[in-house]
Amino acid sequence: MLNMEQKTRFYKNFYNILILLCGIIGLWLFLSHMLHFSFPIYFYNQNPDIKFYYGTNVVSMWADLSFFSYHTLIFFSLWCILYAVSNFFNFKKLQNILKNTYIISFVFTNYVLTVILYTFFELTAENITFGLYANVPLAYHNLGTNIIVHYLYFIFSLILFLKIKTTKKTNKFAKFFPLIYLIIYFIVVKILGKFAYVIEWYPYVIFDAKSLGQIFGITNYVMCLVLLILTLIIIGFVYMLLFKMCVKYKTKKSNSIT
Repeated sequence: MLNMEQKTRFYKNFYNILILLCGIIGLWLFLSHMLHFSFPIYFYNQNPDIKFYYGTNVVSMWADLSFFSYHTLIFFSLWCILYAVSNFFNFKKLQNILKNTYIISFVFTNYVLTVILYTFFELTAENITFGLYANVPLAYHNLGTNIIVHYLYFIFSLILFLKIKTTKKTNKFAKFFPLIYLIIYFIVVKILGKFAYVIEWYPYVIFDAKSLGQIFGITNYVMCLVLLILTLIIIGFVYMLLFKMCVKYKTKKSNSIT
């Protein structure tokens, strides 16, 4: 029989192993999805004059890195791996960084926004697929990956967010880092989508003013541009509001169980 100290050590090790596996599997899911990309010749055969497209990745395996969802998964998975390693080897400095209120809030905020936007865009699309773009094995793999990445892993991130006790040390830059990340993300994806692929391609409709306007029946480009700017401002506002709410919650719950 194990004594109390041994039981405590066993449960902590088991807990850290689960977190480590969560991180490893998360990175594997992303890499597997990216490396299984096959250039869809059939898509271009069916659409020989296509010059622009958004949504399903039909341009390059590297385009997977343009999806905000996969950024969220990568951030969360790396956090899980580093957190588990820091616990196994008792790396105090690394633990303090990973348990920082702003770091944990940033990772979790990305997941909240990912679930909200992914679900919204899927449910408002012309064809609701959740990644099942065709009746082929890779499409079913894509569907399964999307469900795990967007929903199952969100539940994991929620549990860890609620459970882990955070450190209070911070700086002024940390408060604005999420917004800076969001701006850089938009600019980089816009440039890559415009120039890096065989056609102009974006992961989401919010990267193209004309396409966004068409959803609401707007044809005037200036009005489409105004709509896009307003949409981006709203997304940025919601993003920072969620981030501040998470920070406020973790600050109040800093005495939670680790």
